[in-house]
Amino acid sequence: MLETREGVSIRGVESPRAGRSRAAQWFVALVCLSVSALSAVPFFFITKVTPGTEGVAIQMPTTHDMHLHFEQMKSFYRGLSDGEIYPRWEEDTNRGFGAPTTSYYPPGIYYLTSAFFAITKDWWWSLLGVHWALMLAAAAALYVYARRVMSRAAASVAMIAYTLLPYHTVDLYQRGALAELLGFVWMPLMMLFAEGIFSATPGWREKGAGLMSLPASPEGSRVLLNAAGLAATYGAFIWSHPPTAYQFALAFGLYSVAMTLVRRDVRGLIASGCSMLVGGGLSAAYLLPAAMEQDLIRHEYVSDVWPYHASYIFLHALPYSQGHRGFFDLLDATWIFGAVSIAITSAALLLRKPRAESYSPDLKARVLLWLTLGAFSCFMMLRLSEPLGRLIPKIDIGVFTWRMLSISTLATALLAGACMQAAISAYQERRVAALAAFGFVSLLVPAGGAVFSGVAVAGPMFRSASFVPSLEHVNLATIPRTAFEDPLELPHVAKVRFAGGQGAVWIDRWDSEHREFEVQLNAPDRVLVRTFNFPGWTATRDGAELPILSGEELGDIVLELPAGTHRIKLDYLNTPPRRAGNLISIISLCVLTATLAPPLSRRARRGTAR
Repeated sequence: MLETREGVSIRGVESPRAGRSRAAQWFVALVCLSVSALSAVPFFFITKVTPGTEGVAIQMPTTHDMHLHFEQMKSFYRGLSDGEIYPRWEEDTNRGFGAPTTSYYPPGIYYLTSAFFAITKDWWWSLLGVHWALMLAAAAALYVYARRVMSRAAASVAMIAYTLLPYHTVDLYQRGALAELLGFVWMPLMMLFAEGIFSATPGWREKGAGLMSLPASPEGSRVLLNAAGLAATYGAFIWSHPPTAYQFALAFGLYSVAMTLVRRDVRGLIASGCSMLVGGGLSAAYLLPAAMEQDLIRHEYVSDVWPYHASYIFLHALPYSQGHRGFFDLLDATWIFGAVSIAITSAALLLRKPRAESYSPDLKARVLLWLTLGAFSCFMMLRLSEPLGRLIPKIDIGVFTWRMLSISTLATALLAGACMQAAISAYQERRVAALAAFGFVSLLVPAGGAVFSGVAVAGPMFRSASFVPSLEHVNLATIPRTAFEDPLELPHVAKVRFAGGQGAVWIDRWDSEHREFEVQLNAPDRVLVRTFNFPGWTATRDGAELPILSGEELGDIVLELPAGTHRIKLDYLNTPPRRAGNLISIISLCVLTATLAPPLSRRARRGTAR
């Protein structure tokens, strides 16, 4: 019986080989679901049960950043509910005076939390779903990338290791770093698309093709598709977590240069670079105003409290390091685990006998590239790297050097998968000693990572105090420079009040970025609005533009009004940098669409022809 490429007979009956392949795919999907659930779901059931709670309660431990994320994701959802596509003003924070939080903190993760809340209508169930989805997406992304050069079994080992290695679980169980967790999804996808570019450019180059003829050949179409994928994932990475995105961009740049040398393919490097420029453009709506308007807030708070060059592994000279010694010891141990794993797996793979390399001609080159990625990240976390680090522009954007543990986690997982592939090759060649050695090393990494994560990461959080939302939310990092310095010293005041104490107010609408109210004054007075004055806020009185003043003491919005009844509207509008960022993002999206159109059209025509 003849079979098609899809493994289906000409009579429409699925072949046994296709059936086995489909069963293997479903098994991998089940493993992906199970491992991601194992890593994420227990986080919500390991704390002490709050008294009075009946049955199984969804709770979570108190982590470093969850208080910040919990309030910001609620404020962001409220902004979306008010009709804002990109909510930039956090209305409830700082005792109601607000803050331009998501003009400076990337909003990507809050779109995801808002989507889950729109479905569940419960923030606790939403957080459980988001954490599981983040772990699941990261595992799937790693598997898809590893599958390019590995069997299903080897790629599954890499996937399991990536999910269970300690820094991945540290971000979840101890740091509560939601946005950084999202970064684990984008790293393997960026490598997937970059390697797709490098794989396709040789065939396109051999045909003497120029840029205008890219869509005309299958190789050119693959270049365009992968270039669009790289741009989209890098843009999404910046929207998710710029500190890790910048650190990974440094490692990825080194990775791309190394691949250029291995492949002898400068066109691939140029295409990758152009893709990342488009990706940066996609994030311009967030990135450009955050950069150009940073002097409008007290941005030095971050560098003063968390100086980058004081955060090296084994150094930990941050002001609060001694008070959290256990956490920093955990980071040191995590670095050691990753560095030793990278050293052992890469040594085993690179020192093996040449005759065993036949299983995958590309894998040894990948091992060298992954080793480069892991070695670079491990080195940059040490004090020895400081002279180099000080030469890299804006490296302090990363805030902590040890965020690069996410990059070493990626390299460790891939090298573990490569060892499993070597074990499979040894089994096929009936080399028992090599099978035992490679199999032991490949399984040691995910098993050791799982034990490490269970005992040293999740273990201390077992039966710990449950997370309780803050009574009030403050954000010192995004306080406007003209505002009252300490939000905890701000007075509790009404939304609208009068400097002279005389007048009446009727509030009709009080959205996050739009307010409408009516005031009645018997004499001229100053109206004080409980909102920090910040570029973008505009006011109208009875339809005419009204100047906004800043309160000398609090930095709030002050409006000078004559006697009488007045209709006041306040709107938080885009400033020139925000409008420029929006325009660049739109143009970049058009470029991305134009890049995708020819290869997708080519595929559609080919499908119609069949």
